[in-house]
Amino acid sequence: MKKAFFLSLTGVLFALTSAFSANPAGGSKAAAATHHYTVRRTPSPINVDGRLDEPVWSKAEPIKLVLKNNGEPKQATTARIVWDDKYIYFAWDCEDSHIWSTMKKRDEPLYNEEVVEVFVDPDGDKYSYLELEVNPLNTLWDGFILNDNGKLTGILAWNSFEIKWAVHLEGTLNDPSDRDKGWSVELALPFSDIYTAPNSPPEAGDHWRVNLYRIDLPDGAGKPGEPSAWSPVSGRSFHDPDRFGEVVFSDEMVR
Repeated sequence: MKKAFFLSLTGVLFALTSAFSANPAGGSKAAAATHHYTVRRTPSPINVDGRLDEPVWSKAEPIKLVLKNNGEPKQATTARIVWDDKYIYFAWDCEDSHIWSTMKKRDEPLYNEEVVEVFVDPDGDKYSYLELEVNPLNTLWDGFILNDNGKLTGILAWNSFEIKWAVHLEGTLNDPSDRDKGWSVELALPFSDIYTAPNSPPEAGDHWRVNLYRIDLPDGAGKPGEPSAWSPVSGRSFHDPDRFGEVVFSDEMVR
């Protein structure tokens, strides 16, 4: 596993070196964020099982996802973020009257179905960032993105081997005959895999650019749905790093 991770990391670093050489403007800073969140520490590691039953989740500040025009989605999504010395933890709580998904293999194009996502740009260069997705079948998409003014390269050779994720359903999957309540996701991203971060683990006061998303398709793939975000994006794609929000790490415990 260590060898596989080394080869994957080597490939990503090679791609980054080549891309930055060809694109000197890639390192410019993103525009000032309009959405801000203080990431506080969890007093104990999260048991990543998809159930948001740890007290820390009810006490952490909620993040409400909204539509591009800041409107309210028909089915609400609330996210939260906490951290400890090893992981940054993300949680999504999704209202969903019909929970469905079909993709079961890692790195399938989950973004074509119902899914939650987080983009993480630790150095705020708006060019290189991580993209992580989880669907209701508990399938993961993880990749390293290079964004050259909208020209995207997804490096799927990059995988996080210590990442943890889990889904909990309150309803029946892929059954349109009943009405579901919703689904929740926990994801723990290890700082050891975030090699563009200024500090690992972060230091209090460190600023990262992050955005959280959900794609809700109640009528199925290819039908009109509702993509929502923490910090609304400007176009059809979520890959709008100028619109990412800003998270600031704090040593304060969630209480």
